[in-house]
Amino acid sequence: MKTRVSTCGAAFAALLLALPAVAVAQDRITRYADVPQDFEFYPLPPGEGVDEVYYGCIACHSLRTVTNGGYSRAVWDELLDWMVENQGMMEPEPDIRAVMLDYLATYIGEDWEG
Repeated sequence: MKTRVSTCGAAFAALLLALPAVAVAQDRITRYADVPQDFEFYPLPPGEGVDEVYYGCIACHSLRTVTNGGYSRAVWDELLDWMVENQGMMEPEPDIRAVMLDYLATYIGEDWEG
């Protein structure tokens, strides 16, 4: 019986930990038109990793190039590789690249309306 209670307790804890992520996903901006123009990293939508994407991308091109996107995680991943291999983008450290990819896939993903 103790095992079942522990399993239920663990499941409940996991559910509670997932709630903030759900709230963030519901609150995120999914349309370029809704990004506040006074946002520090405009035209990118707010979200974890926005500063890494801002500084990683603005060095070579307009940020509208990014917000015109709306790609899957796989496509963003390929685009990052392509930019490094063919466009002269400085290769980001692996942890920074992961943050950038997470941001792009989450905040400028397939449901993004640029």
